[in-house]
Parts: sequence; C-alpha cells; structure tokens
Amino acid sequence: MTVRTIKHEELKGGYSIGRKIIIDASEVYGEFEIMAMYEDGTELETTTATTEKEAEKAFDEMLLKYAEPLQKALYNKLEEGEKYTLVYLNDYGFPVAQKIKFHSMKCTTYAQHSDVVEMVFTPYRKRNQVKKRFYKNSLMVFKGWQDLKEEDTQEVLKNNESVKITKSKYACFDSRYIDDLENSFKDAVVIYKNYRIGKNGNLYA
Repeated sequence: MTVRTIKHEELKGGYSIGRKIIIDASEVYGEFEIMAMYEDGTELETTTATTEKEAEKAFDEMLLKYAEPLQKALYNKLEEGEKYTLVYLNDYGFPVAQKIKFHSMKCTTYAQHSDVVEMVFTPYRKRNQVKKRFYKNSLMVFKGWQDLKEEDTQEVLKNNESVKITKSKYACFDSRYIDDLENSFKDAVVIYKNYRIGKNGNLYA
C-alpha cells in the first residue's frame, strides 16, 4: 500500500459562493502528509508529521483555520456513542429539544449555505439512524438526555377542568428562546448563537 487516507474533509464549494477547499491527511510511502488545497489542485498549505496521531492533530488544526463558524463550534466536540440533547429552532422558529445518540458528523454545504454540518444520530426511542443538516440558525448541545419543560417556552392563559390555553412566550425565531433555554439545561457542550438583526430591529436566532 502506497497511499492511505487518514482523514478527509471538504469545505465550501457546491452552490455556495466560497471556493471548495479540500483538507486531507494521508500516509504516503510511510510518511504522513497533511494538505489544504483548492479543488483545482492549488495548494494553500502543507505540512508533515512523524506519527498518525500527530497527523490527525495537524489535520484538525488545519481544518479549523478554514472552517466556517458553526463547523468550528461543533468539530470534534461530540463523542461517538454518547447521548446528547440538541436544542434548536425548528422550521417554524420554535424551540425543539431532541434527544439523540450521536454517531458521526461531517462538514458539508446545502444550497447556497457553506457553513453546514451533517450529523448522523439515532433519535430517542428510535432504532434507525438519521441524517440531519444544521445551518444558518443557532444550535446548543448538552450532555445526556434532558427534557424541555412547557413552562420554559409557554405561558398559561387559562387552565381549568375543561380547558387549558397556552401561548408561546416569544415570537418565532426570537433570540430570547436561545438565551433563556441556555439556562434551562445543564452540562453544555456547544453553545452556538447565530443572531441576526431583522429589518424591524429585532434580534433573531
């Protein structure tokens, strides 16, 4: 065997405006080489290592130089086989606490977005693994399986023997969801806040 790939990731490219960057760590004729280059082969930087462990470390350091903010926040933070609770806003802008068993993650792109991670996990009480892409919005990860309590996101307007009426504390994609839920869970692993100011001056997550 002359060439063996140890680690490989691809950043940007696709339909995004960023040029694709390939990060690769390989064993070549018994020597370890780590390289970052554009898709056309133009080298950005290269280095060598004497052991596979050193090559993996150099790869991680090189990737973090070129990765996007969300990718940097999540890269190498989660352990295979461990249980976590993901807290994020769904497509309608309201909070979700998803309990998972983590398997793997890779950097990728989606449509025009270059700062994307694709996570593979088994949801709570499910047998099959699923893939989910995270991009654009805020994301928090906590150790273990934790529950989102109703009082964390809802306020009760009426509650009697016949009816219970609640409403969300905030509007959709409100950044206060993330700020408040950060304090509702324990053992944070990743707190990634991607806040944006809307045309109305409000802060969105």
